[in-house]
Parts: sequence; structure tokens; C-alpha cells
Amino acid sequence: MLSKRAVWNIEFRKLLHRKDMWIMLTMFGIPALYSIGVFLNSSAIVFNGHDKEYAMGFFLNMFFFVDSIFIYFFILSLIASRSLGGEIENKSILLYTQRINNRRRIYQAKVWSLIAMVSLICIAFFFVTMLMFYIFAVQREDIISSQFIKKEEIVGLMLFFLSIVFIYIFTINISIMLSTLFKTNTAVIIFSIVFILFIFISKFPGIRYISLQYYTEQLSTIDLSNTSKVVTLFFANLGIFLIYSFICNFIGIKRFERRDL
Repeated sequence: MLSKRAVWNIEFRKLLHRKDMWIMLTMFGIPALYSIGVFLNSSAIVFNGHDKEYAMGFFLNMFFFVDSIFIYFFILSLIASRSLGGEIENKSILLYTQRINNRRRIYQAKVWSLIAMVSLICIAFFFVTMLMFYIFAVQREDIISSQFIKKEEIVGLMLFFLSIVFIYIFTINISIMLSTLFKTNTAVIIFSIVFILFIFISKFPGIRYISLQYYTEQLSTIDLSNTSKVVTLFFANLGIFLIYSFICNFIGIKRFERRDL
């Protein structure tokens, strides 16, 4: 039987050869275009801040902007659903199960390989944003500061970033789980409905606390130097995220283990 690492390597290499995964890289164009727009003083770029923008603040603003574009979560859901559901539908998963008599290991390898790939994309997004910021945006000294980070906001920036990443991981978890229950296209449609529903829920008092989007929206509006408030929001968000992750993985693994392939 193949080891966990070997199974993970197989899944990761599969993702590297998937064209739809590389579509996710189009998000790099957002900080690039914004930076060039700032540099050219384009009327399409609106800056509402009272203080000069600095590098890490710019990165988080760009990352949060991408978070508001649903198409990337839709694409990620499609990738995740096809990762397992597509192989079940075309029966190619049978070749896998003959070599690895442990469906739980296969399921977990697919989840973690996707998380690893998304993590790499997020890291690459950071470097692209920094490159564009220091080449173009920083030339506008009237609204941009060359400062990399503000010490008093280090914790806030890190937790805000992780909170956004949680939404990507949630997308992976729920999409793979749904792909064990429904056809791939149906799973993506159901995910889309749930995702949009969570966005609406984040606006309603009382029930908004169950929405991951609520916490990222709150973190985007508060003073990130207010560490106690940021930490409180983050751990509430972390708790909800862990609950959803456990539920999705528990149902997904159980269903995949019992499913007639």
C-alpha cells in the first residue's frame, strides 16, 4: 500500500496538470492592474484612505478584493468536485482503489493536496502584489508609503489573511464532500447556493455569526492595531471554520468509504 505522502504526491501532481487550476492564477492580474492604475493616476482607481497605503496593507486589501469575486470560489469548487466526483463518475477511481485499499487516505490526500495548491497560489499572490507595489504603486508618494508593515498591525494583518484563507479551505471541504453525494455539476450548483446564502446571512443580526464571510467583513472594517478585538473575531471565526471542516470531512469520508464505485 502506498504511504500517505506518496498518495499526496500523486494528487498534487494531478492538480499541476489541470488547466482549470491554472485559471486561478488570473487573480494575479488584480494587484497588477491596480498598481499600474495607481501609477498612471487612472480615474478608474479610487483611493478613500486617510493615511498613505503601505505594502502589507495593500496586499491585504487586494487579497480581500479577490475574496469578493465569486468566480474564483466557483472555479475552486469545480476543481475540488472534479478531483473526487469526476473520478467516481468516469470510474478512473477504480484504478486508484486497486492500488490503495484505504478510501479515507485517498479522500484526505485530495483535500490536503488542494489546500497545499491554494496555499501556494496565495503565497505567489503575495509576491506578485509586492512586486507590483514596489515597481508601480510606490511611485505615487502622495498616497503610497514605501513602508513594508506597521508593527502595531502585524497580528491583525496575519489573522485577517488567515480568515480569508479559511473561506478557500471551506470551499474545498464542502465541494469534495458534496461530490461524494451528488454528480459533479450538481455539487457545484449546491455549493454556489450555500456560498451565496452565507453572504446574505452575514448581513442579518443573530444568525450572521455562522457565516465565515461575516468575520472577514468585520476584519476589513476595524482597526487592525486593536489586537484584542481582532483576536476575538478571529477565534470566533476559527471555531466556526473548524466545525464546518469537521462536519464536511466526516460526512465526506463516511460517504466515500461506503459508496458503491
